Amino acid sequence: MEKKQRTEKLIRRAVIAAVAAAGAAMFIAAVRTKFLPASYLAALGGGLALLATLIALVVRGGRKLRLCAGMLLAAPYIFMSLTGFTLANRTQKLLSDAVVSVSPTVAPAPADSSEPASGSAPDAAAEEGYPDVFTIYVSGIDSRKGLVDKSYSDANIIFTVNRTTHQILLVTTPRDAFVPVPGTDGARDKLTHLGNFSGIDMLVDSMEATYDIDIDYWFRIGFTGFEDVVDALGGVTVDSDYTFTGRDFDFADQIYTFDEGENVLNGDQALVFARERMSFPDGDVQRGRDQMKLIVGMIDKVLSPDLLNNYTEVLDSLEGEFETTVPYDLLAELVRDQLADGAEWNVVSYTLCHCKSDYQVTYSMPELGERFVSWLSDDDLATAKDLMAKVRGGEIIEQPDIYTNLQ
Repeated sequence: MEKKQRTEKLIRRAVIAAVAAAGAAMFIAAVRTKFLPASYLAALGGGLALLATLIALVVRGGRKLRLCAGMLLAAPYIFMSLTGFTLANRTQKLLSDAVVSVSPTVAPAPADSSEPASGSAPDAAAEEGYPDVFTIYVSGIDSRKGLVDKSYSDANIIFTVNRTTHQILLVTTPRDAFVPVPGTDGARDKLTHLGNFSGIDMLVDSMEATYDIDIDYWFRIGFTGFEDVVDALGGVTVDSDYTFTGRDFDFADQIYTFDEGENVLNGDQALVFARERMSFPDGDVQRGRDQMKLIVGMIDKVLSPDLLNNYTEVLDSLEGEFETTVPYDLLAELVRDQLADGAEWNVVSYTLCHCKSDYQVTYSMPELGERFVSWLSDDDLATAKDLMAKVRGGEIIEQPDIYTNLQ
């Protein structure tokens, strides 16, 4: 009989310990999720205090007291078992509301400017949230490892877009441009280094300071993403200024020849075309022009009705290949407007030159000593700023002579 009582006591203590441990685990889990308000956590704390009192009564109270305390002790667990699914569903909803996922990596649209449902009239108030004129900075990063946070920025192009006049100006800045470093007392660095040193935010700040403009959005893409975008568009047609050969950096034996005039390129060929500079007398300046030629070809392809009608499928196929702060609803607006009026866009470009080459100690890599840099001329910058201002002001501009600024 005594042995039976000892066994029952051990079982009872084990059950009590398990209940106490479960209660403590519940409280810790609730705190860690950070989804329950402070009042809920306080209630849980009070519940645990009550739990400890009931456990004490079960251990030391009389038979009836132990029975009542045991029933009270079990009641919350019975209730939680019955309502467990409801709690799980609520937690899942809270998690879903806390995370915004847009495919591909696209910044979410403002709350007051969502795309109207299919078949409904556009919401005028929503459309007022997006300007008719905006500026996008495009950074092409030197990486095949996906969208790493920091990487050299080999392509640096500013889009000035006027939706009213259907005009786009592309201005490209050489990667070696010796530009002011934001947040310093006049220090300078190569533009490409800023992306590797501090990332996209410093690149944007530097471009704003260089051109005295506000950049509304940015777009960032790597080598692999660029190839996939071109292939997703079904290839792109470019007009080359020269006949030249270029080598695939990943496959040394893969050489492509590009003819002066029209060329139809797939993703791999387009990347080689965009990266080549050693074949040209003005090197990186011509590379910048070729990159803008590719962008113009891509814009022409994007404006085709077949692609516009299926743009969401194209974006879905490119998930994770690029990142941008351009709102998804703005993209939808542009597509809807283009399908409605089929307007022709006037796309012009301007390339800043290496007007003065030099060797300087850079801000981010002083330990490497003097590095090759390019100083941008005041005349070049003034021309670029003037072209941007004209497009923003609604003036129609012609394609500048891309060779007039060569020295």
